[in-house]
Amino acid sequence: MNARIALLTLTDRGLVTAHRIIESLPDTVEWNLFIHEKALAQSENQGSVFRRLREIVPKLWEEYSVLIFVMASGIVVRQIASLIEGKDRDPAVLVLDEAGKFIIPLLSGHLGGANNWAYHLASQIGAQAVITTATDVRGLVAPDEYARRYGWKVEPLEHLPAVNRLLLEQGSLKIWTSYLLNPEEAWLKDEHYQFLSNKDKEKANLIISPFLDLTIKDDLLYLIPPILSIGVGCRRGISTEAVLEGIISAVGQIGASLKAVSGIYSVDLKQDEVGLIEAAKYLRVPFRTFPAVKLQAVIEKEQLSRSNFVNEKIGVDGVCEAASLLGTQKGRLILPKFKGRGVTVAISVENSLSWASDLETLTI
Repeated sequence: MNARIALLTLTDRGLVTAHRIIESLPDTVEWNLFIHEKALAQSENQGSVFRRLREIVPKLWEEYSVLIFVMASGIVVRQIASLIEGKDRDPAVLVLDEAGKFIIPLLSGHLGGANNWAYHLASQIGAQAVITTATDVRGLVAPDEYARRYGWKVEPLEHLPAVNRLLLEQGSLKIWTSYLLNPEEAWLKDEHYQFLSNKDKEKANLIISPFLDLTIKDDLLYLIPPILSIGVGCRRGISTEAVLEGIISAVGQIGASLKAVSGIYSVDLKQDEVGLIEAAKYLRVPFRTFPAVKLQAVIEKEQLSRSNFVNEKIGVDGVCEAASLLGTQKGRLILPKFKGRGVTVAISVENSLSWASDLETLTI
């Protein structure tokens, strides 16, 4: 996913630095500039004018993946303190002095990509990146940094400090996965990561899988690729709560993490169904629909379950199973139609991690 960047500045001199940053950004990045009303002397480029930071920062916090403040770090800390939720939800926050001499990744250094942004911007504008995370200082790549690079999630987050501490203390971590990895992937060449065979799985500190062991130990972390496609059929006017209840129950049936969900999929007659749209927003995944004829073709090809009732209503023999398969690049059905409160849910899984690894040049 391409980054959305908000740049904020309070002074004319800071505005000059903000323009230098903008000129260094990749063309694929979407950005917007927010200028304090007293810093308009050099605002030749487009930008939005604001009077008080507290009036705009909460909204930008929700809408942007990266916030770059050109101002004193103390000001920024006071503005964002009440907004912080967690490592997996907060945007990357960076602070620069108005002269652009130093750039500090203040929040979400790894999962949010703030450290990576700091390195990139520093090299582009001639600033000094001030990195304070212990793994980076010691030249180690933390597991949550690898997760960010591949677009994967981390669970449970509360185990992350212990696992990173092991990396610092032992100099290496042990990984197990049942999936084939691309031989060019960086951590296969990283001497600080050792991949284990199936018989040594219990020695792992990191497991790459969407499926969780409920007896997870304190020094074990799951790296979760988004490889579960959720197909949903529902009655008209279904509530968001009912949709989420059905999805959560279905994902629980297969012992997987909600963080492994890649998207929610249904028939195009449901493209404006608020309950489905809001459920996808809550899970922070895309919502996509398919024409009935495309669903029917999958049903017949894969010999999926059929419903006369659904056919009478919308002209197709079923929705959730076919939609879940269409939501994958190349997957298989692992949970057939699961009935909830006004919804039916099916889950398909990608056959390869290559379909669920989003190597970003700049998620940056």
